[in-house]
Amino acid sequence: MKRRTCWSAGLIVTSVLARAAAVYADPAVVDCSKKSLADAVREASDKNSTISFTGICIGPVVVTSDGLTLKGVGTAIIDGAGADALTLAGTSRVSLIDFEVTNGLNGVVIRDGGNVTLTGVNPHDNARAGVLIQTASSAALTNVIATNNVIGVSVDDGVSVAIGSSTFTGNVARDLQLTFGSRVSIQSLVVGTYACDATVLVRGGSITCPH
Repeated sequence: MKRRTCWSAGLIVTSVLARAAAVYADPAVVDCSKKSLADAVREASDKNSTISFTGICIGPVVVTSDGLTLKGVGTAIIDGAGADALTLAGTSRVSLIDFEVTNGLNGVVIRDGGNVTLTGVNPHDNARAGVLIQTASSAALTNVIATNNVIGVSVDDGVSVAIGSSTFTGNVARDLQLTFGSRVSIQSLVVGTYACDATVLVRGGSITCPH
């Protein structure tokens, strides 16, 4: 009886370990040590799809599909390798969730009327802007931490942005730059240095334009 009990316990342990390994190797999660995130995004043909990814993913990554969600799992980093790390041009209803963006010319670029939400995104150590939003685009930033870029977040050219519960500090030139007809709504933002001109409309927060 004892021998049979030990054998059954061994089966249970083996089964648990197998299930854990299956979760870790979930084929629904792009492991950037094995597959290119840029390729996975380019191959996404279904609108409103979700791509979860983990590891260090070498960019540039370009999103062209509407309704796409990019979600980091565990340690998830997009490394721009000196180019714009992540670009969203004219795409609508795109969601970026829980990952870092680093080592790019710019970290996240939203342009040409794009509509994007960023939640839990951390752009850092990019050569220009951590997040660059321009040309009549709109974005919502929640729990975004932008640090150690030249400019933390740059908003320009008729852009509409909502910012909540975010921190833009420790960037080289300035933490937030608002120019040329941009409109910004702020709730709970920790920001160090900023600059804005007389064309900018800011609601909430303690930012005064021109500055």
